[in-house]
Amino acid sequence: MLSVVIPCQEDSILLFPTLKSIFLNQFRPQDFEVLLVCSDSIRVSENVNEFPVQVYSGVFRGQAQALNWGLERARGDIVCMTKPGCVVASNWLSEIARFLQHNPEVDGVGGPVLPCWEYGTKTQKLASQIFHEEQGFPDSVTILKLGNYPGMLHATNSAFRKESLTPIKFDESFSYDFDFDVCWKMLRKGYRLAYNPGMQIRYIFPPSLCGLLNRYYCWGRENVILRRRYSYQTGLKSHLYAPYHMFRSLLQPSSLISRKKMLRFVQHLAFNLGTLAV
Repeated sequence: MLSVVIPCQEDSILLFPTLKSIFLNQFRPQDFEVLLVCSDSIRVSENVNEFPVQVYSGVFRGQAQALNWGLERARGDIVCMTKPGCVVASNWLSEIARFLQHNPEVDGVGGPVLPCWEYGTKTQKLASQIFHEEQGFPDSVTILKLGNYPGMLHATNSAFRKESLTPIKFDESFSYDFDFDVCWKMLRKGYRLAYNPGMQIRYIFPPSLCGLLNRYYCWGRENVILRRRYSYQTGLKSHLYAPYHMFRSLLQPSSLISRKKMLRFVQHLAFNLGTLAV
């Protein structure tokens, strides 16, 4: 059985397309469950009641704590994770089950986060495109190694064997980068993680520019924490990531300062400010 755990501490307005895509999956309904773990402050839309979802509400400090709470209550041997705003492919669940069944030595698997053109404003669509372009997702199945960033498992699109993830858990001090942190911890302890390009989701970014920039600011701040925690895994490229992309966004050939170019610039400016805040 598969358990899908969705932490809902923000972007609840984007929850409906996520649930709709999960329950349109080509997977027998009796073979998976969906746990929605919400903060008390989040108002979940009534149309969520259209789906057979187990909704839990409580005082959670963030997504990591909500995921740990859901992990303890998941009945499946495999725990899948995604977030509000993620539109999963119609074969997402079957691809997870197939991959882990055929690769019993693998403890966790993740896939690419693709642009979403179906929902959202132009800014949201451009943000998802920029994110995908900068992640460098591999084109083939890849076994993760310490120090390799491409193929890292994102909380928006990943699945773990429950018996492997339970003793590790997510670091609740992180707002967003708890997914990368748990990957590093598992790899250091000898667990095997893999990237599978066939396990696809499309991601709708926050509806407001303020929310988008706040996310990049937090990513910058937590990136510094990860660099310090796993200092032996980083080099000059990691430290120059934000300044490089910020100026590259303006230097790309174009006769005009395009909307996409400016959005990329301000996102990396927010990321840079986050790195200075730690």
